[in-house]
Amino acid sequence: MRGSKVDLKICVMLWDKCRHFKNHYIYPSQETWVKWLRNQGGLEVSRRTINRYFRELQNRMQINRIRRVKHDPIKGMLFLTTLYSLNWLGIKLLVMNGIITRDEGREYLKNCIQFKARVHRKQKRGISPGEPGFLKNYTYYGEPQKEPG
Repeated sequence: MRGSKVDLKICVMLWDKCRHFKNHYIYPSQETWVKWLRNQGGLEVSRRTINRYFRELQNRMQINRIRRVKHDPIKGMLFLTTLYSLNWLGIKLLVMNGIITRDEGREYLKNCIQFKARVHRKQKRGISPGEPGFLKNYTYYGEPQKEPG
């Protein structure tokens, strides 16, 4: 497996926090990540460096991230905390380094819901089957009459 000790520390921290909060994903702020890695992981990194590590881990498909954005009519776009979850390759990294057992990894992957299944999808605008269509007051009287002849 490619990666460094920093990648392993981030994956271990993500695994521990997911088990602590009894969920398959967590959503801490970047400042919280910096505190966790400083106090529990022994890493002194900045927010910018943490974002670079997360981008590298996501590109290697070891973690999943979803950036949550809320649209406010007055304030505009509000950026909320990001959702983080371990991917299959992240679990494999933890198993190969002896952090977790293979059965723990299988159980985690079996019980987690993929992010794509939870992503809110916008309703498509247009005619839906229950609506009468563009002309709300239009009534269907059948086919037009053909002229005899």
